[in-house]
Amino acid sequence: MKLRGVTLVYGPPGAGKTTFAAHYVYHNYDKVFWVSAFEDEATFRGNMSALGYNFGERLVYWEAPLADPEPFFDTLVNSVIKERPGVLVIDSITEFLGSGNIDIIHNVVYRVIKQSGIDVFVTAEKEVAEKVAYVADNVIELVYDVRPYGAYREMVVRKIRGGRAGYAVPYIIAEGLGFVLFKTEPSEAKPTEPIETGTCLDIATGGLYRGVLHAVVGHMGSGKTWLMLKAANSLAQRGKKVAFISIMAGGQVYAGKFGVPAVGVDPNLEEVLTHLYKMTGEKYDAVFIRGLELMKTMYGKESLYVFLKVLHNIAKRGTAFVISLRSVEDFDMFFDVIIETKRGVINAARAPGGQVGVDVQC
Repeated sequence: MKLRGVTLVYGPPGAGKTTFAAHYVYHNYDKVFWVSAFEDEATFRGNMSALGYNFGERLVYWEAPLADPEPFFDTLVNSVIKERPGVLVIDSITEFLGSGNIDIIHNVVYRVIKQSGIDVFVTAEKEVAEKVAYVADNVIELVYDVRPYGAYREMVVRKIRGGRAGYAVPYIIAEGLGFVLFKTEPSEAKPTEPIETGTCLDIATGGLYRGVLHAVVGHMGSGKTWLMLKAANSLAQRGKKVAFISIMAGGQVYAGKFGVPAVGVDPNLEEVLTHLYKMTGEKYDAVFIRGLELMKTMYGKESLYVFLKVLHNIAKRGTAFVISLRSVEDFDMFFDVIIETKRGVINAARAPGGQVGVDVQC
């Protein structure tokens, strides 16, 4: 997105409005003038540094008094014009929208934008966003919904001057990563590029495939975990970077016996997705995931749908994700490879290569 002119970022408390604004201006401007109505400079810099945004000397920071906004904003505009930053951020505009103050805000935006060519970001709570939306060239809504299986965040692009709008992208906010959009990022590897595992998967499916989701399907005791750990162990011996993710730590004892690195995580959407995103950044070749059935059982089909929707985009960065499930009913559209297990025998119900539809002994 190219956000030029006036950008309004709105949403409920905790959605990440400040973080989104910081993320965008940090990566797109050499000099930032930041005005905050609720946070001192030391706290702001500390919080942003923890997320990976170290502004250093690029940042001019003002703590805004709320007593009399008109003289404050007059002084602010003069200082902004003198400093000549690339962007002015007012965080949050909600604090200044008292009786009659909308005209002051409009005047500030007009003077900064029209007279100086400086871009402006303003953040606001959802309930007051409509009061300033009419002056904005770009409108971004951050949806923040705390669900039983964890927080779900989504960026909704309402309006973009000269660009595409009317779509939504999931995101997370994580220490060291900052604001992470789960947009589709095609990897250099082609989705049909196989990774040889040295196991029966090579015969049944042609191996694993970078950038796609694989489902290992079967009833309890059918050999799903065994198949994944055997493949993970063989890949590791071939010099590939692999990991075994276990929801609630189930199956970790078996991973240890196979010599496969295992990570136990709680059934929390944001926590699991953060782990997986980091692994793609660390160039893992394959990640095996066990225990998503628990999320589905505890929180319903919606939790699994939301997880797979986001993971499908994360996989595009080039990692092969292999997930064990008892059934892919209602979710088969997410998987390019589906493998059915039956106690020592596997059958590829879907795969780009291999012997699809043929029982293969393991």
